[in-house]
Amino acid sequence: MVLAAGLGTRMRPLTLLRAKPALPVLNRPLINWTLERLAGAGVDEVFINLHHRGGSIRRAVGDGSAFGLRVRYSHERVILGTGGGPRRLRRSLGDEPVLLVNGDVLFDFDLRALLRAHRRTRAAATLALLPNPDPRRYSAVVTRRDGRIAALAGLPRPARGRPWLFTGVHVLDPALLERLPPGPSDTVRDLYAPLVDEGVPILGWPTRGAWFDFGSPRSYRDSQLALPRWFLSRERRVAPSARVAMGAAVRRAVVGPGCRIGKGAVVEGSVLWEDVRVGEGARVSGCILAAGARVAAGESLADAVVVRGRRSPIDGQ
Repeated sequence: MVLAAGLGTRMRPLTLLRAKPALPVLNRPLINWTLERLAGAGVDEVFINLHHRGGSIRRAVGDGSAFGLRVRYSHERVILGTGGGPRRLRRSLGDEPVLLVNGDVLFDFDLRALLRAHRRTRAAATLALLPNPDPRRYSAVVTRRDGRIAALAGLPRPARGRPWLFTGVHVLDPALLERLPPGPSDTVRDLYAPLVDEGVPILGWPTRGAWFDFGSPRSYRDSQLALPRWFLSRERRVAPSARVAMGAAVRRAVVGPGCRIGKGAVVEGSVLWEDVRVGEGARVSGCILAAGARVAAGESLADAVVVRGRRSPIDGQ
């Protein structure tokens, strides 16, 4: 199940146009990267929950056949949270282990190995973890020597140990969802922390690989420009249908389908969605230009987000 029902408030104004999992990353909707990885791990059926701008996700994914998947949707009139969303689908999820994935992160690690570890240890749930780069920003998960989780975000009580980051990718026995009441709930606070308190084995699985959290427009921009080389190709950096005039320069930028960059213009450190126009001699630096944005000839634009013709600072709302 891919959790995709959030409001994306930290990513405004970009999420005024599309749900966060539908935002383009290297000229593809973010959720498409996730579905590819699920299909590569042997998954054949996926549920996606929807709320804010759910139509943008449906348009990006369709019925899942493009990924070799069968995709079904669960529209939430009221957001049910990371626990309540899966809880609503308990009967549909069956009795085999369920892989839950946050729809607003980009990752590339071995999901098959995660599933094998879960089956081998017979834990009630297994959470994919990475070394925590900033415990002030990301709540820490602390594990015991045997790999079992001792605390998540200080719950059920603080514990000492190496701080890990929960990637939002986990496997659980779907019967655990029956512990949650109908309605909104959170998997960490309302499910995993009480289980840890009861001594039920919840496993932390250290992993390696790329993981990017798009928590703000700035991190959305910077993460795309910092992706490892094996994520990139010219087709993804600069869409084949984009046109860059002679004498224009594109440096460490993502340029979407149908974009036009005029003669002598410079686009650097920026992300351009589809059908953006950058006029002759213009300079765009450190920006995010949403679909259809226009930069006039000779204009200079830096560290800005342009959505529906309105401009705001990259860290503003």
